[in-house]
Amino acid sequence: MKNRQSHSEIDFKTKKRKFKRSADTSTGTALSSDIYKIKYSIKEGSGKRPEFAKKARIKQARRLYSPIEAEKLKRDNGIYSAEPENLKRAKRSLVLKPAPKDPTAPKTRIKGKAGIMLSEIKEHLAHIDYVTVLIVSALSCIGILAVHSATLTKGTSRFDFMQIAMTVIGFCIMFALSYVDYDAITKNYRIILIINVLMLTITAIFGTGADGSGETNHNWLRIGSVGIQPAEIGKILYIITFAAHLDAVKHRINNIKTLLGLFLHSGLIIGLVLLERDLGQATVYIAITIVMLFAARLSIWYFLGAGTAALASAPLIFSNLEDYQKQRILVGFNPEIDPLDKGYQAIQSKTAIASGGISGLGYRSGYLSQSSLLPAKQTDMIFAVISEETGLIGSLTVIFLLFALIVRLFMNAVSADKMSGALICAGVGGMIMYQAVENIGMCLGMLPVIGITLPFLSYGGSSVLGLYLAIGMVISVYSKNDRFYFNKGKI
Repeated sequence: MKNRQSHSEIDFKTKKRKFKRSADTSTGTALSSDIYKIKYSIKEGSGKRPEFAKKARIKQARRLYSPIEAEKLKRDNGIYSAEPENLKRAKRSLVLKPAPKDPTAPKTRIKGKAGIMLSEIKEHLAHIDYVTVLIVSALSCIGILAVHSATLTKGTSRFDFMQIAMTVIGFCIMFALSYVDYDAITKNYRIILIINVLMLTITAIFGTGADGSGETNHNWLRIGSVGIQPAEIGKILYIITFAAHLDAVKHRINNIKTLLGLFLHSGLIIGLVLLERDLGQATVYIAITIVMLFAARLSIWYFLGAGTAALASAPLIFSNLEDYQKQRILVGFNPEIDPLDKGYQAIQSKTAIASGGISGLGYRSGYLSQSSLLPAKQTDMIFAVISEETGLIGSLTVIFLLFALIVRLFMNAVSADKMSGALICAGVGGMIMYQAVENIGMCLGMLPVIGITLPFLSYGGSSVLGLYLAIGMVISVYSKNDRFYFNKGKI
């Protein structure tokens, strides 16, 4: 009967009223489990889901399952994707394979060392003092041209070949020495001092003169037809050892005992040069010593005292000189005293300089430079050859280049990070300054002719090599400066 309600319908209505009462009295909605119980307890009816069950259902948050969780759910619910029976799963291997090699890495140890050395050379070339190199190159080129013009009357190309060869070898030695850390060289100053002493001692005993006779001086060592002047090479060795000595005693430089040790050091080397009867080179060593002591901040009172003592002892020193040395000094200040002998060279040099005028007589067109009337024109009097052929313009150009080089060397001394490096630059600068002033002064007849060459311009293998060794040390100091700190390191 229609009016008769089934037992299931009555049970459903009763549960619905209980659910509403519990929903009104409780703080939240019904549990989802109760809703599902009501839903699946309906056995008869329209088959539709009750409205209250739809509204009361809570939506659960969705999220992505990890592969492991998804695999577990499939296994628990018995759901698997259809796969071919013969499909084999990929096996994972735990064996680690070596990483591929860097394509830029060297394949052999030799190539690796070569690459490291090449990178170091590139880094070194980026920090070379190219201003000094350019000035030295310009002076060397002028010197080669001047020597060629001065030796045309010799009838041989031996002088040209020797000057060019020594210049090329000197350049190579300069760059090689600049690559070496000067600090490692100065640390072995005792060995260098012993080598210098032995070299000068052998020269003083077995040396000959420039002409091979040895009547006036014996400052040359000859091996067959090749002559070497050790005092030229010894100058840079002396600068290195004296700089290391000064650096070791820099904090007590004004102590009397310290000065006595420095005096013994310099006196030993200068005394050996004097034993060779080479007064000109001895004065160069003295000039180097004075400049380096001044750069080491020796008190000015010591210089004043030494100058006073030198003036007081000058008569005694002059009286003990050889006759030819006395004549050189007297005639040097007044060449007209002996115009046909001792003063002849200075007078001819002044004549050549005066005849050049403003623009000169032309390259290889000088009257005195293209004759035998100017003695030692390729060595001591090379400035007279340049002045006669290029005039005042060429003379001032040479003076300007020498002045720029000297200033650059002293600037490197000021900017050096270590005391030893600063003293090396100061010593080389003092050497070149004294030689330039003395050579130009004796060519002008204002200073004694004592056999001092003009740096990088005069002919001479030993002189050129010694100068390039000195410049190599200066460039080493410049390239090894610390550019990452504002302070001066250990000075």
